[in-house]
Amino acid sequence: MTDLHADIVIVGSGMAGAHLSRSLAEAGRDVLVLEAGGRKSRSEYLAEFYANPVKGPQGPYPSQDWAPHPTDTGYDDFYDQAGPERFIGAYLRIYGGTSWHWTGFADRLRPNDFRSATLYGRGTDWPIAYEDLVPYYEQAEARWGVSGDPDYSWGAPRRDGEGYAMPPIPASFMDLEIDKALGKMGLQSRRFSHARNSEIFDNRPACCGNNTCVPICPIGAKYDASMDMDKALAAGARIELEALVTFIEIGADRNVVSLTIRRPDGSTAKVTGNSFVLGAHAIENPRLMLNSRQETAPDGVGNGHDQVGRYLLSQYNVDVMGEVTNPVFPYRGPQQTSGIIEYRDGDFRKEYAAFGTSFMNNGWSGNSDAEKLSRELIGKGMRGGALVSALNDTIARHVRINSSAETLGVPENRITLSDKPDSAGIPRPRVAFAIDDYTRAGIDVAREVNTKVLTLMGAPDIKDDEPYLSNAIIAGTTRMGTDPAASVVDTDLCTHQHPNLYVLGASTHVSAPVNAPSLTIAAMAIRLAEHLTKN
Repeated sequence: MTDLHADIVIVGSGMAGAHLSRSLAEAGRDVLVLEAGGRKSRSEYLAEFYANPVKGPQGPYPSQDWAPHPTDTGYDDFYDQAGPERFIGAYLRIYGGTSWHWTGFADRLRPNDFRSATLYGRGTDWPIAYEDLVPYYEQAEARWGVSGDPDYSWGAPRRDGEGYAMPPIPASFMDLEIDKALGKMGLQSRRFSHARNSEIFDNRPACCGNNTCVPICPIGAKYDASMDMDKALAAGARIELEALVTFIEIGADRNVVSLTIRRPDGSTAKVTGNSFVLGAHAIENPRLMLNSRQETAPDGVGNGHDQVGRYLLSQYNVDVMGEVTNPVFPYRGPQQTSGIIEYRDGDFRKEYAAFGTSFMNNGWSGNSDAEKLSRELIGKGMRGGALVSALNDTIARHVRINSSAETLGVPENRITLSDKPDSAGIPRPRVAFAIDDYTRAGIDVAREVNTKVLTLMGAPDIKDDEPYLSNAIIAGTTRMGTDPAASVVDTDLCTHQHPNLYVLGASTHVSAPVNAPSLTIAAMAIRLAEHLTKN
């Protein structure tokens, strides 16, 4: 294969790579994006979803042997689980990346989230402040088109008079019924901010309530990074699809010399450039860096202080479910439209973890809800019209409330390389993850609150599941900081050891509080583009 060259080479076309490449291309820079996966149309992914009996977040996106990613039934085949918690982080290797199956939450982090050690004595302060990201948050929101409540910003202050691009997504009937119970408890709910159209925006339609946001919006009302990647290509960026980056070559001067890519047919090529950016999410960034051991980087790229792969972050989830007295009619609208505003920030974070609570518009168990109940009712002898009537009546009263608690970044929670290869011959990620008492205490409070809500709604038999790590939140592993002995990149996202190598995305985040990380990824990408353009 012919070798490739660009001024700036970016690995990954997801939320990080798409925003960065668009900003750089619009500034006239020579940009090449390397994407391990391929590209399909929305209709092709929908066909995969319909055909796949497993309707999880990875369902529409088959893993490819030459560039594998986790599957809904194969997390333990993909990850080498070191425990004690089972890790189920879900991500994709396709054009547009993992944003294809994200929830669509368009949240900034709060000012206090950047200062948790100072304010609460927990975690680590970020080396940057909320105010440093505000102009870039604004640019990212303008690209997405955000539907939000002009009277509530979820703890992230906005400039006077600054609203959202679109009116908020309507609350579901279930949201309104839950809010009645919350009122009796002295609690409140609000509608979430969404990267999901409530009216036509950017030639994309308004949400029509298909209720399959995870794993795929069938009409493109929900933003995904393929949309900004398209704009990057229109502005002059180039992309190489099905180009798995397997190795980072470091020269004697500590600069990156080249990247090695491998095609599905096994052929390889060298990619050279002046600056290199890893934007392949929080598992693949450290995995590639650790897999690039060589004489000039004996412990892996950027890993002179054994920091690559450490401080892995996720969130810890619990679902509380009940069959309430009156119908609430789930499966209407997006899967999450409203949530409790309390417990996301406050002095209580000195004692227990913050948690975010969402009212799940997709019943007890999402797409498999009706199937599970059908099997139970058929097992009881129900058939025909009686079966349909029982299904309709029961599912209409299914309520599930989900809470996600923050986990703290600790060095022992980490990614290393397994001695077991994946289907591409690359060492599998070995994941060690433990939950501390601080996070468990937050989940205990969440379970208590949500159980009381369902009790007030008349549910006689309330169930909750065993808490589990989120498959949607993966962060940490190439942490940002000012001390090279305790971080991998500086405040400009440049690796401490390699002057022309940058790392972008949630892997650089110092914490993963209960507001979603996606908007911060996009903002940091636009910020990095400004830095690279100036320098």
